[in-house]
Amino acid sequence: MNDDTYDLLAKMTLATGRMDTLVSEMQVAARNAQAAMKEFREQEEARFKQAMLAQFQDQQHRLEAALRPRVAWAWKVIAASAGFSILLLVGYLLLLKQADARLRTAQERADAIEVQAELLEAARQVELTSCGGRPCIRIDRHTPTWKSKEGEYILVDASAGNLTAKRP
Repeated sequence: MNDDTYDLLAKMTLATGRMDTLVSEMQVAARNAQAAMKEFREQEEARFKQAMLAQFQDQQHRLEAALRPRVAWAWKVIAASAGFSILLLVGYLLLLKQADARLRTAQERADAIEVQAELLEAARQVELTSCGGRPCIRIDRHTPTWKSKEGEYILVDASAGNLTAKRP
């Protein structure tokens, strides 16, 4: 082999060594660039997150400020509705109490009228007259009597049309 070939092989070996060194340096540079890009991306993501959070909080504060009058109005409507409902309930209870009082009064009157009707019916079955200026009735002494806590009574037979005693 000749010197030119050795020279050429030496130059090629040297070039290959330089290429290896250059490739190694480029790999290190690429790793460093990737690390730097990753760090930059993480910083940008953190800034973006902070910006988004700040924007979200700002938007939330604006929304709350915008809704505050509506919420206050809604609470006023709810309070007014509750007050009206309570007032309506109290009114219904008063009407119910008044209707119950009227019903009780009507029942008492009906009971009293029923008693009066029974007394009138009983009065039609006996013969009342005046005995020396005092009221009296004609009765049969042989008729059995009805005894109760209020006193002693003689039973009257109204079906016969006259005053005959009826046995209990």
